[in-house]
Parts: sequence; structure tokens; C-alpha cells
Amino acid sequence: MAYRLPAATTMQMTSDDFLAWDSGDGSRYELIDGQTVVMESASEGHQIVACNLYVAMRQHLHGAPCRAILSLEVRCDDGNCLVPDVMVYCDKDKRPRGMEACPLIVEVLSRSSARDDRTRKFARYRRLAALSEYLVVDWEQRATEVHRLAIDGSWQVTRYAGGEVVYLASIDLALPGEVIFADLEAAA
Repeated sequence: MAYRLPAATTMQMTSDDFLAWDSGDGSRYELIDGQTVVMESASEGHQIVACNLYVAMRQHLHGAPCRAILSLEVRCDDGNCLVPDVMVYCDKDKRPRGMEACPLIVEVLSRSSARDDRTRKFARYRRLAALSEYLVVDWEQRATEVHRLAIDGSWQVTRYAGGEVVYLASIDLALPGEVIFADLEAAA
């Protein structure tokens, strides 16, 4: 999901405070370095791709101990709770929000969020001990990047274009580009 940093934020809180908080204003928020940040609405194309990925992952994981879910908070550390477009989580504690046991996080890029999704958000997600893959999808360019944690602790990136098959080792799923980018022709 895209987010914009407000000009000034005075509401400082911890992740636990944030997860218990209800703004009451109908807006969606992330917690970035202890400050609440309003999330922008996503475009139709963005939502189509996020839903395509969610449906494919949800069906693949049916009956498995891990689950795919859309737009739920991930607790990266005490001052950061982010909302990825899709995530796979394996939380045995069955938390309602603030997941931590996430082997796979997915961000679908928007023009306003692309740089932050690839840099700052990825840096925060890497604080999750369970994270082994970060999937970044550029729906406008029909391109994907899989950032995978290597055995030596480094992150390796594999790039895919268009209809190529994207392999997600964390959940043993091969996703054809045609599935990821299905129905985009109808999006404005």
C-alpha cells in the first residue's frame, strides 16, 4: 500500500500502543519510527494484482499451517507497524493484528510508494526474524523482484518480466506472470 509522510505528526506511540489504537476517523495508518502515517488509497490496477497474488497464495496454502492475508499490520519492531499488500504468516499465537512470523511479504508498487517500498520499508521488514522473501511487484511495468535471504545472511534479488514464472521458495509456489497480472487490461 502506498503511504505519504505528513508534514508534521505529533502522535508518538509504540507498536503495542498502535495495535491497540483506533483512530476513529476511518483512515488507515502505519506506524513509522513511532509516528502514525496515513495510508493513501491504492489504484484499481494495484488492487487487482494484490488480489491475484492473495488468491493464488491462499489456494496454494489451503490446509497448511501458514496463511495468506491482505493488508494486515506487521509488527516489525517496537516503533514500526507496516501494512503490506499481502503477507504469509505462520503465527501460532493467532494474533488478530501485528503479525511477526511472516516468511513472505508482498508489496505492489505505486508511483508514490515505489522508492520507499524498495528501501525504507524493506529495511524495516528485514527486522522480522521469520522473513525469508520479499516480493515487489511493479504492476504498471509488469515486472517482479524476489528478494531472498541467502544462507550467508545477504539478500539476493531475482528479477522477472511479464509472463515469466516467479518462484517463491518460502511457500514453494511457482506463479506464472499471467496469473500475477491477470485482468489488468480492464483496469483504467
